[in-house]
Amino acid sequence: MNIGVSTLLFGSWDIVAAAGEIAAMGHQRIELFCQLPGFHPDEVTETTIKRLLELAREYDLEYSVHPPVVNTAASDDDERAGAVHAYTAALEVAARLGAGDVVVHSGHRSNPGVQAGEAWELAEQTLRVVGARAADLGIRLLLENTGWHAYGFMETPADLLRLVDVACPQDTGLLLDTGHAVLQGFDPAETARLWLPRLAQIHAHDNGGNTDDHLPLGCGVIDWASLISTLIESRWDGVFMIEVGENSDGRQSLAQSMRIIERHVGC
Repeated sequence: MNIGVSTLLFGSWDIVAAAGEIAAMGHQRIELFCQLPGFHPDEVTETTIKRLLELAREYDLEYSVHPPVVNTAASDDDERAGAVHAYTAALEVAARLGAGDVVVHSGHRSNPGVQAGEAWELAEQTLRVVGARAADLGIRLLLENTGWHAYGFMETPADLLRLVDVACPQDTGLLLDTGHAVLQGFDPAETARLWLPRLAQIHAHDNGGNTDDHLPLGCGVIDWASLISTLIESRWDGVFMIEVGENSDGRQSLAQSMRIIERHVGC
């Protein structure tokens, strides 16, 4: 199991400063979130790309890229076209940075009145287009579970396995977002077990069971002992990406999350 940290931890910082802070704390696998200042795919400058590449060389970093948050299954044609643009633009940025992975969301119903089957078909259309561009660039997609309550269109974790098989390139990995899983009514440990061996990455964060809080590990309802023991028993070698949101003390939030991981790795 390889530990990574998302720049979401310093979500209001400039992307270079956020990545630099995480690298200085000793973490080499970093998720670059496109919603941080200076890193939107349509606005990122050559100077920013150069500085991120310099950081990667200095600290021997491995980057993955998280595009802007969009709805893969949007019912509105223009909104869905915007999602395709955001994903493909993020792929281009990832290629310039030498990042091997780019996250894509499974999507959600635009409103509760949209039929699950319709949302599914729209998600398929988006993922096929994005997947073709990813294949051209030699970048692996990571398909993340999104959509819950009245807006979700997946009923069980097995549905994401089916979506990746019908809509994505063969090398696409599954990304288990622990907070989203709880909101979807999925047990994170059982979901991880089902998704092996296609499980490539985990977005690790906690919540209270009602909203996508992105809390530090151990500050919500998730059973981390069960999930981490499942991964260890399976000899899982993917990336356990800490995707905790920004608060008043990012270093403390990260330290809290690392303590939870270290406690249960020894179980």
